[in-house]
Amino acid sequence: MKSILNKISSFFFFIVFFHFANAQVGINTNNPSRMLDVEGTMKVHNLNDAHANADYDQSIVTDSNGNIDFTKKSSLLPSGNSNNTDKESFSQIYNTTDGNGDGNKILKCGKFQFSLTSTSDSKIRFRLNDNPNTQVGIYMNMEQNWDSNGYQFFQGKSYYGTPSEKFVFDSTNYTAWQNLAEAQLADFEQNVLNFQYPGDSDFYRLIIYRIKQSVGSTPDSRDFAVVCEKF
Repeated sequence: MKSILNKISSFFFFIVFFHFANAQVGINTNNPSRMLDVEGTMKVHNLNDAHANADYDQSIVTDSNGNIDFTKKSSLLPSGNSNNTDKESFSQIYNTTDGNGDGNKILKCGKFQFSLTSTSDSKIRFRLNDNPNTQVGIYMNMEQNWDSNGYQFFQGKSYYGTPSEKFVFDSTNYTAWQNLAEAQLADFEQNVLNFQYPGDSDFYRLIIYRIKQSVGSTPDSRDFAVVCEKF
């Protein structure tokens, strides 16, 4: 251990010495182009997880020449300008051996949360992320596609409903799941839902797919894919 510490101390002494002797230091290069120029790889251990620390608001970036600098995390986010075509995508893919959806798996997308019921028909349900502090009505349309060229399209809360039907949330029920009555998943079925939040400029599209998997002699399982896009 002492030998290792001595080597580390010697290394940093070398760096500091050459820092003052020659403003630029090169490792494996005789022509350093920056204060420290390393020709080779680098390894760092025991880093702290600072994702929840607001003070860590910068990310390290490099150019094609290996120059290392930083950029603000905020510059990597969508601009928020309504004239731009920003898009965010969120997804969740998982497998179950009983053929049912997993009600404990929740996909968060913008102002919404989505999940599938833990039942054989794996119904689609949703709720709000945050308290709306007032009553809001969510209008939705949906198309269902299944094997044997099956197809249906409906607006509102059910296939037999009217386009004016809406899902109502307020401060008392925004955390409660609301099921889309006809939105159940059969094997190899794909559902596509389109909707908006009242007064919001974002447009949402939710795509849900269920497929049967068979490997050798093991019992059939199901893969579920839930993808939400926010435009």
